[in-house]
Amino acid sequence: MLNPYRIIENSLSTVHVVQYITVSLKARLADFSRSVGIIMQTVCNQPKEKPKAVQVFGRKKTATAVAHCKLGSGTIRVNGRPLDVLEPRPLLPKLMEPILLLGKHGLSNLDIRVRVSGGGRVAQIYAVRQAIAKSVVAFHQKYVDECSKNMIKEKFVQYDRSLLVADPRRCEPKKFGGSGARARYQKSYR
Repeated sequence: MLNPYRIIENSLSTVHVVQYITVSLKARLADFSRSVGIIMQTVCNQPKEKPKAVQVFGRKKTATAVAHCKLGSGTIRVNGRPLDVLEPRPLLPKLMEPILLLGKHGLSNLDIRVRVSGGGRVAQIYAVRQAIAKSVVAFHQKYVDECSKNMIKEKFVQYDRSLLVADPRRCEPKKFGGSGARARYQKSYR
């Protein structure tokens, strides 16, 4: 390779020197981009590892809660807020039941993110409660082992079956001829 300073000593014009430097830089850049392209192809062709996560829903009346459960630090959020700020306050112990049943170690390595919509506030609490319980069971079934999943499931079912099974009851629609679904208007014979 020629030394650019030696070229200057040989009294060539500076235009020739600049042209020489740009040509050599372009050649080096092309070699570099080829090697980077080969590296990128090998990196991109490797399959990406999917994060260990499950998505489960819980329902109560018309409220639907969707829980995303993944490995993490043990945080549980509902609509982006922590559990202790949810309303109504008297139902917070009901919401904490699946967490208390599992204990500290059961959820210490899981992050649960819940989105809830529809229904009233009480129905939303019950939907969130069910979604949390079902997401923990589904995560253990998919990523841990069948034995731990069965133990958790048995614990939930013994305590309250509605933690895992949706309540199918719905409000019956009103019919004509009465003030409600079953009640009839008063009738007189005279």
